[in-house]
Amino acid sequence: MPWLAGVGSSRKYSRSTPPTPPTPPPPSPSPQGPTSPEPVAPGGAFIHGLIGLSSGGFAETVRNSISSRTWRECKESKEFSEVKKDKAGDHVPVLYMGPHGAHPRRLLTLPPELLLAILQQLDLADIMRLRKTCKHLHALASPEQIRTLMGPAQLRMQLLGHCKTCLRHDPFRSGLLQPALNDPAYPLASSCIDCAVKARDPRIKVGRALMLANFDTAWVCRYCGLPIVEGAAFGHEQFHRFCYKRYNDRLLLFFLLGWLQWGLGIVAAALAWKYYRHAVLVFAPTVTNFLLLWFCLGFLIFRGNRRRTYHCTLVLELAILGLWTPPVYYVATELASPRDVPVPKSTQATLAMFGLNMLFRLFNLVGNIVLLCRLDTTERHRSGVPAWKRPAYYLATFLIMWTYPQSLEEKSSPEDM
Repeated sequence: MPWLAGVGSSRKYSRSTPPTPPTPPPPSPSPQGPTSPEPVAPGGAFIHGLIGLSSGGFAETVRNSISSRTWRECKESKEFSEVKKDKAGDHVPVLYMGPHGAHPRRLLTLPPELLLAILQQLDLADIMRLRKTCKHLHALASPEQIRTLMGPAQLRMQLLGHCKTCLRHDPFRSGLLQPALNDPAYPLASSCIDCAVKARDPRIKVGRALMLANFDTAWVCRYCGLPIVEGAAFGHEQFHRFCYKRYNDRLLLFFLLGWLQWGLGIVAAALAWKYYRHAVLVFAPTVTNFLLLWFCLGFLIFRGNRRRTYHCTLVLELAILGLWTPPVYYVATELASPRDVPVPKSTQATLAMFGLNMLFRLFNLVGNIVLLCRLDTTERHRSGVPAWKRPAYYLATFLIMWTYPQSLEEKSSPEDM
């Protein structure tokens, strides 16, 4: 670097004397006139005036800064064995020689120009942490100084690449949401994904595409409710890869339970028709339930994810649940009546089948009510949710997965199509 030409490059180290910067000889009169001043780097005059350096040149600044700081530090610590004076009368500390060589110089012993060069390579988060270490670095890394070092273009890119809340640095801006141009803090107005989720940013909604700071789009996962920056499922861009696997597991369980419910309904109707054909309170409701069972199966197969038909299935489930009440009442009354012979096992099995059908239909009824309320089940993954609300969200998620897990893929707006 041309502005380091004034610093001596040859130094000899020993165990008794530390490296000492060369002292420039005093100017001698010459017929050509006085010697020219030491060359200063471009912008050096501004830096000298800004941080208050001496006007004797770069080499004198370096020598004075190092000697004065090491002399002040050696008085406060015992890292140096002794302090001597060189030929120029300056105090020079003798480094303590340990088993691994000389003790390295500290950061503050570097000249301010090198410190400013280091600051120029840091991002804003590191500069903020550096400013909290000591008063000298706090004053050196002032806002005015940082603006001068980086320049308008680099400073704007630095601000756009940081989260305004946690100061997380993302140079590619792939994990930052696009800032609002009307934000008074612009260009430091971007938010990282984690901070946006914690702050409950209204832009983060299931089934909505987000605009990132690098002008890419990212969908919000329909299972966990977090933006999908990377790791999207193949062929299903609105699911994380792991979330889509868990969603498929829930779908498989739902179909197995659906066939179980369908089988229990057929078995209960067959038992009622065989053992209680003579009882109108049992025969007529079970025949009606058998027909409604096929209507519910048709809704589950053909309704798809474009239309919300939960109110129809709610009415059907409510009718089925109500129609199972008279058969259960009739069989329970027969069991409770006094008799000399033991209760037949066929009656016990019939009552058990009726009870299981009522229990499953009750779960379906409550699940359809939850689906009609459009409850956001992804809240269970958000931070800041009260402890008493988390069990309610988990219960609602269980009821939705029990009733109709394909509701997670429901597309109700043109943006989701």
